[in-house]
Amino acid sequence: MRTDSTNIGETIRLLRNAREISKSEMAEMIGISISHLEKIEAGTRRPGIDTYQKILKVIGADTVIRNKIETVQEQCVEKVQGILMSSTESQALFMTKVLESMAQNMELVG
Repeated sequence: MRTDSTNIGETIRLLRNAREISKSEMAEMIGISISHLEKIEAGTRRPGIDTYQKILKVIGADTVIRNKIETVQEQCVEKVQGILMSSTESQALFMTKVLESMAQNMELVG
């Protein structure tokens, strides 16, 4: 299933429903409250890395990650996503800070 939605919560809800998993089942499988899941699906909260990984396992990571890649930027996003998702939370935060610092200095690259 490919969704073009930029709202991660909406995508999670659509995939959960497509797999006929109730909110209570999903919340129990990933170890969060139903209220927290509702907030994620509504887009008022973003899941942390650990929660996101658990969600991907429950709804099928292949469905979310293996979308058709069309641009160089999308290919780079896929690579970075793989690196971040396989890292610890502190490693992910460190790498994000490095990327942010590099982005601030892009005018030096040319």
